[in-house]
Amino acid sequence: MLVLAGTAGQVFAGTADEVTTEVGYQALADMSLEELVAMDVFKAANLLPEQPAKAPGTVYSFGQDDFRRFGVRRLDELLEFVPGMQVNQYRKRHRSIWARGVIERYNDKFVMLIDGVRRQQLYYGHFSAGEELPLEYVEKVEIILGPASSLYGANAFSGLISITTRDFASKPELTLSQEFGNHERSKTTMHYNSASWQVFGSYLDQEAPFSDNRLSFVGDDVVQPLDESYQNISVKGQLLPGLTLMADYRESDTPFVFIPPTQDAYIEGEAWSVALNYEVGTFEEGRLEANIYYQDDKVLEYEREQLTGTLGYEEHQNAVMSGATVTGFKRFGDHTLALGTTWKHERAEKMSYTRSFSYNRGFFPEEYGELLTEPHISNDDYALFLQDVWALSETLKVTVGLRQDHFERFDDYFNYRAALVYSPAVQHTWKLLYGTAIRTPTLREYLKVLENTSFMQPELDAETIDSVEASYRYAEGDWDAGVTLYHNTLHDFIRETPTPDGFDEYFANSSSEVVVQGVEALISRSFGDRLAVRLGVAYVDFDVNNIQATFHDMPYVAEWTGSLNLDYAINDQHQVGLSVISNSNRRDLNGIARDDADSFALLNAHVSGHLWGNVDYQVGADNLLDERVMDVAADFGTQYNVEKSRRQVWLKLTWTPDL
Repeated sequence: MLVLAGTAGQVFAGTADEVTTEVGYQALADMSLEELVAMDVFKAANLLPEQPAKAPGTVYSFGQDDFRRFGVRRLDELLEFVPGMQVNQYRKRHRSIWARGVIERYNDKFVMLIDGVRRQQLYYGHFSAGEELPLEYVEKVEIILGPASSLYGANAFSGLISITTRDFASKPELTLSQEFGNHERSKTTMHYNSASWQVFGSYLDQEAPFSDNRLSFVGDDVVQPLDESYQNISVKGQLLPGLTLMADYRESDTPFVFIPPTQDAYIEGEAWSVALNYEVGTFEEGRLEANIYYQDDKVLEYEREQLTGTLGYEEHQNAVMSGATVTGFKRFGDHTLALGTTWKHERAEKMSYTRSFSYNRGFFPEEYGELLTEPHISNDDYALFLQDVWALSETLKVTVGLRQDHFERFDDYFNYRAALVYSPAVQHTWKLLYGTAIRTPTLREYLKVLENTSFMQPELDAETIDSVEASYRYAEGDWDAGVTLYHNTLHDFIRETPTPDGFDEYFANSSSEVVVQGVEALISRSFGDRLAVRLGVAYVDFDVNNIQATFHDMPYVAEWTGSLNLDYAINDQHQVGLSVISNSNRRDLNGIARDDADSFALLNAHVSGHLWGNVDYQVGADNLLDERVMDVAADFGTQYNVEKSRRQVWLKLTWTPDL
């Protein structure tokens, strides 16, 4: 499957595959990031630069042109244009990313990489795909749907999101942007770029874009303030040929969006990271790619009694993560081998709570406790992986990957993948893949302190998945169309359930085997130089313990999801776009009728272009008709469902002065 990259009036299809045959891996590896993006080259699928049509599995690629073409300002908005993705609002500020029917409260079934380095908050195993990640600093987003643990290890369960930040410029550049919108939105960004150094900064202040009349997760009124802010500073430098330093610092202050009216609740996040990437050599003579990183993540969740503003609860979720990866490449005839090793270290720093108020007890003497049964837990993961890309002929390529992970706290796991890509002609590509993946339990899942009960939580195993998928793509002239069929089997799914005495909840592996199967289709068509249309559709079905579970029996997941984008070039300088994001009904189990997550189709509109001099503009309206749409409560229990964000109208000006 291929997401077509192009300008408002153009869609590029077919020609990139012809280029691959002629230039090969090494020529692609020698190109700049901007050149690779222009060619729509994909690297995450097998660590080698490929065109998406030649990359194994189901892959999607998006660049800056696509962000503008779709009118998106956040990564989670972009993901809604990926067939098979369902983005679900959680009661906190983030949105949960579900792929191919696999649900999750936090985003712990994907791996997110930023410039090859994993981004993850350890307590929940979570990463944010919202305002914390400014798209202004992103050059490219690569997405793999389906198991990817044979390359990326634990949590590459539903897939991978690989983000590449802006490439270095040939000469000094400065880009400034200012965005305004309703909900008191104001966002400022600055990006200085040069041949060896770049600095990016952003600041966003707004009210979270939700209705004042929304209801809490227990179904009563909400009086929670919606003020929030986000800050980012990133530095990237070319220290030596092939050696790149990356450092970033980020802060966020966000509300619990759907908290009951007895208290207000907030989340403060502060994190910094530093990484070194090194690349040297050629595929023919031998190539080495390595990185090392360190991340410090501090999260504070706290609540204030609503009437007095008195602090009643605070919870620290502080942890550090570090690691390194070394991968060697060498071509032997028709084989391109990759052999690598990784190390990842996780450590809890401060995970404790202080409580002096609750909605059912009022105020009481301060209580202190730990979130984890082992407060300063650490876990090391050592892995070895091997991959062979074998070009049997000019039209047939096979990829085989193996990975062994040794976890200090869990069993050892072996994952593998075998993929075939057959391209009898430039217009036709057939793919077949079989692979496995795992998701190891998060700190909260396997070390949660149970309160007011003597029940002991059982030991947890990693979730596992086996996947088979087949796809076909046709690309010629103005047409590009593809379809993917998949069949996934899930084992040891981790679920939260009440203790026998009903005083708390614990996590346990499910004994049920869940089969998820579905189809995804993507069609793109350009009409001359001005109009481009892109349509994505996905269907998912379930089979639990070999008993057919139709959509009406399977809660939470939308049976059908879809996206439509129309992009029209008014002239050489101005473009207009319309998009529709849709889901079918999503059933819940809370027994409440007024909050049903019914089917929806949200309309978005945007206009972009050149204003004057070095100034460009974008104007947009998300949820143009201001529809009230409910998402299922991601606690997957009896809680009241939550609303999606309401209409957002925005204007963005971008200035690139001459230096």
